[in-house]
Amino acid sequence: MNIHDLPWAEAEKILSSLTLKQKIGQMVIASIEVTCMDDRTRAFLKENAIGNVILFGKNCASRHQIAALNAEIQDVITETTGLQALISIDQEGGRVTRIRKGATVFPSAMAIGATGDPDNAFLTGYIMGREMKALGIYHDFAPVFDLNFDEETPIFSNRSYAIDPHEDAVYSGAMARGLRAAGILDCGKHFPGRGHGHGDTHFDFVVHRDSLEDIREKYLVPFRSAMKDGMCSLMASHSCYPALDDRCIPNTVSDRVLQGLARKEMGFEGLIISDDVLMAAVEKKYGAPQGAVLCAQAGCDMVIIGNGGDNADPDGLDVQPPIVQRMLEAARSGELSMERIHDSVRRIIAVKLALGDMRPMQHVEKQDWSAHEAFAQALSRQTVRIARDPVHMLPLPEGTLFLSRRSFARLGVEEGDVLFDSFAPLAASLLGGNAVEFDVSPDLEALKPLIQRAPAVVFSVTSEDECLRLKASMQTICAWNPRFCMVCLDSPHILSHVPFVPCAVYSYDQTLHAVQSVCALLKNKEGVL
Repeated sequence: MNIHDLPWAEAEKILSSLTLKQKIGQMVIASIEVTCMDDRTRAFLKENAIGNVILFGKNCASRHQIAALNAEIQDVITETTGLQALISIDQEGGRVTRIRKGATVFPSAMAIGATGDPDNAFLTGYIMGREMKALGIYHDFAPVFDLNFDEETPIFSNRSYAIDPHEDAVYSGAMARGLRAAGILDCGKHFPGRGHGHGDTHFDFVVHRDSLEDIREKYLVPFRSAMKDGMCSLMASHSCYPALDDRCIPNTVSDRVLQGLARKEMGFEGLIISDDVLMAAVEKKYGAPQGAVLCAQAGCDMVIIGNGGDNADPDGLDVQPPIVQRMLEAARSGELSMERIHDSVRRIIAVKLALGDMRPMQHVEKQDWSAHEAFAQALSRQTVRIARDPVHMLPLPEGTLFLSRRSFARLGVEEGDVLFDSFAPLAASLLGGNAVEFDVSPDLEALKPLIQRAPAVVFSVTSEDECLRLKASMQTICAWNPRFCMVCLDSPHILSHVPFVPCAVYSYDQTLHAVQSVCALLKNKEGVL
């Protein structure tokens, strides 16, 4: 789809035929709680004239089920609004992968960047996009354009491609082009980029004190490049840049950031999407209903009320209608101007018309995607590395003891989904050995005899926070058994916290493909199981 050449005249005719309620519904992207349409969900969509839906992991059980659900969504929304639903999802690859059964799980952005080949980013986007399109999903909230930082400022995320803004632009831009080539909308996030400043907008109001020069010369570089290349949509961040708006408000409610910077200065013509208004950065400051109004006023074309994913109340059908009603009230009173509404809805309609038929492919479950799986697995094998092994501990001896935290529901962007069963039992089953799982930290005294007798001990971590919390336990285990290997299923910079570990392997990722590739490397340095 060419974002610079949309059917504006046809969109204008349709816009003039919509009721106010239908117009507001077009500006909403709502989540639902089900894997199969039920009466309560159908009533929610119809009564609020919802125009668009975001899927989370809780909605995605299998390929056939996802396609059937999306067909039902299209039936209900088209009947109510006269327009097709734009169905969206966060399918980035790595840990932010909503469809884990029924579609290919690709490596994270950081892992793709580590392959050294931007074509891998394009192919990932293209294959991922073709699968989503077949399932009836035409809008992917990816790729992430946020930068990683260098060792002096240790903010790393495997959702990001690179440290250097120009390198990041190459990889993120390639992934975005792949999605568009597959026939779906890409979405650069999180505009205007992540700056220095700790915190997570899922849980807190985050302020970045970066200079205007750094914002323009670093964080905006990938966005600027992608906009020139035809990026279809961007997602605004709830974080705050005082250098861009001295009112110190979230970017999503700042007309200076959205209308001034994105639209006027950078010339962006595509859709501007808010991050979820039920996230704490907005919900605690304004309340989600008023936050949605403020986002629309500031220039968001579409507002996500994706309840049930990002630490909101489990039942979205209770908390979402008041948000839609508040937007409708603001429109009726003039608080949210008709000019602002029409500017967004006209753009939304034009994009939907350009996308054409968005219903899922019939019999999609019969499609052979085995080559996609093979490609994703090959990418994972490329990125698994031995960081250190001066004692030549690898390959592992028989009877190795594997230790890891038990898989559990996570918060924030991971939305309570689990990528795979925890590392220890999977590794023990693939390599032979003993597995011990623990909830918070291992009971070392109880495990001491087992640790001391083991021919080797392998301990896995899945995040920097987990590594830091378990560092003391790893030091104790190393003292009891020097044949110790740490597996880092995340960014390799985490290994800087554990210089005492004699052997270390990292994967950038905690997908099943990544874990299988790690196990292959532990078995033999050629990486073959």
